[in-house]
Amino acid sequence: MRSFETWNYEQVEDAFGISPVPTSPHFEDWLKAENCEPNEIETVMLEHYRKVLLKEVQNWNEDEMKLFFIGPVLALVDFNTDHYKPFTQRTLTIETETVSASGRVDFLLAKGKVLPKIPYFCLHEYKQENRRDNDPLGQLLIGMVAAQAKNNDNFPIYGCYVSGRNWFMVLLEGDKYCVSDAYVATSEDIYKIFAIMKKCKLLVDIHAQKK
Repeated sequence: MRSFETWNYEQVEDAFGISPVPTSPHFEDWLKAENCEPNEIETVMLEHYRKVLLKEVQNWNEDEMKLFFIGPVLALVDFNTDHYKPFTQRTLTIETETVSASGRVDFLLAKGKVLPKIPYFCLHEYKQENRRDNDPLGQLLIGMVAAQAKNNDNFPIYGCYVSGRNWFMVLLEGDKYCVSDAYVATSEDIYKIFAIMKKCKLLVDIHAQKK
């Protein structure tokens, strides 16, 4: 069984018949993140996290980035709901007639209590920004394709990969996917990142209530 870590985006496209598009209505709606701006307390917390990241982004290893920045930002969004919850370091697998692949997803939103049953969102954290030994988009996409296959419905799969200070939003809908430009978390973009994550929470919650 092939590890998610070994995939690049072109291999995922070829193996599963997906292709990139510049944008889509669902992607635009997600990234607009209307009415999801941080409140006063959230803004203060995000500014603190931004300053810490600005100081440490070149120094942290992968675990430190997760513990001291990514985790706190996601915790501030608060993805614990009655209909789905966050999971970390959980394994997804996809098997077809020609492909067998498996890997751990850094952060996952899914329905389920002990195990993720219906995944909606995948986040992949790509070590420090000066590392280039793997393809972060490829690793995220293979996880999103696995999530899509597990769900077996028409709901888009939301995703994000983080490379140092840069956050890229990804949407997989059917056989098409979109990738955003980088949101730079050491800049004012941190407030937009938070709003986009909060919008994701709202969109997933609406769908999860129907399942």
